Amino acid sequence: MKRFLIALGMLAAFGGALAAEQATPSGRGAVVTPTRNILIFTKLENEWQDAIRRHDAQAIRRYVTDDFEIRASPVPGVPTALADALDQWGRAPATQSSIGQMAVHEYGDLMLVSFKWTLADGPSYFVVDAWKRVGTEWKAAVRYAAPVDENAPIVPGAVMPSAQSVRKKP
Repeated sequence: MKRFLIALGMLAAFGGALAAEQATPSGRGAVVTPTRNILIFTKLENEWQDAIRRHDAQAIRRYVTDDFEIRASPVPGVPTALADALDQWGRAPATQSSIGQMAVHEYGDLMLVSFKWTLADGPSYFVVDAWKRVGTEWKAAVRYAAPVDENAPIVPGAVMPSAQSVRKKP
């Protein structure tokens, strides 16, 4: 599991660096065109964030698997279960956010989507969402996230272990 997480982190970092490089126009006036997968997952990520902003748990569940979890960098070995994330999102003030520097890596029925997520009030996070195909839809199964800014608060939706009720996956 540790090797998988390290490999995932390296893959996401490489993909993010590649996306940032591709997002920078060359000196020849080239225009970068987003891929089909970037368009699809930008839309899904934004719709999911809109549901969180509206505190609409039913809508949020359309974008996540039943066993969804968040893995935040301060405590990568302690997942935040969906129920705890829904509770956190439900109590958080509604805030606008933006997504940038997205990269999407396709592995059959699994997509790794990495991006920089910036909240309107300033903090930014590096996020890797693992989306899996469920029937004909894509649903987020795991969110790995870390603050980009040194003084950023914990990843929205994540719960620190001292405040978290211990919930295990079913």
